[in-house]
Amino acid sequence: MKRPVFLVLALMLAMSLVFSAPAEGTRIGTLTCIGMTEDDVKQWTSDIAAAEGKEMPYVNDNTIIFYDNLQAMLLALNSGEIDRISIGSLAACYIAERNEDLVFANRQHNAVLGYSIAMLEKNSAWIERIDTAIADMQGDGTIDALRARYIDELGAADPEAVELPVMEGADTIRIAVTGDLPPMDVILADGTPAGFNTAFLAELSERAGVNFELVSVESSARAAALSSGTVDALFWTRGVYDQDGNALPYPLDRMEGTVVSAPYLLDSRDAVSREE
Repeated sequence: MKRPVFLVLALMLAMSLVFSAPAEGTRIGTLTCIGMTEDDVKQWTSDIAAAEGKEMPYVNDNTIIFYDNLQAMLLALNSGEIDRISIGSLAACYIAERNEDLVFANRQHNAVLGYSIAMLEKNSAWIERIDTAIADMQGDGTIDALRARYIDELGAADPEAVELPVMEGADTIRIAVTGDLPPMDVILADGTPAGFNTAFLAELSERAGVNFELVSVESSARAAALSSGTVDALFWTRGVYDQDGNALPYPLDRMEGTVVSAPYLLDSRDAVSREE
């Protein structure tokens, strides 16, 4: 397991991610997206702005800079290399709460991000089982209860590590964890994966009848890990809905030959910057 950092300005962040366009010329840091260039991310913001009903043409004059992991991105923010980081709202809140020198923008956008699980097309049968289990967990309130315990009520505490069940004779799915999307995907100081995603996988395992094995992977190497067979599954960021509830065809992770589950958790786009 790679070593995580839970110190000031070295907190770890999933998936990637997103932002509203701030002042002209702002340097924006974001985690490397699968199958996207920095210019693609700029176009993504324009597409989302159009879907949100903003006046067109929307021009993004900012500079987008990719980072391979959260720690490097936060260090760049602290040093002044970038002006802010683009990230999901849940992770933005987590980071700012643990660092008095950082500010959570709290833009309160509608959900345009959905956290899902992606696999190669050959494993579509697994995705079907996972989709059924996710629907059940959403329908009976399990997802809401997990979110309340492992995200909303977390405060400044460290995320919990949840032991995954092991069922004899069940298929095993190796899924990548990065530690770069807190409080969902976290790796504790002792190298143990923790956070909402582990609690979610523990419940999903029993409902879908599969075992999950956690494999530590660099965020920027997720696509290579999946295509090479190092892992069977990735946590994935996909476009979800606009303010009117219409589906958005704008995922942040893009890779040919994959199948993606329904989103198990929704998020909005936000930013973190240094306190002025």
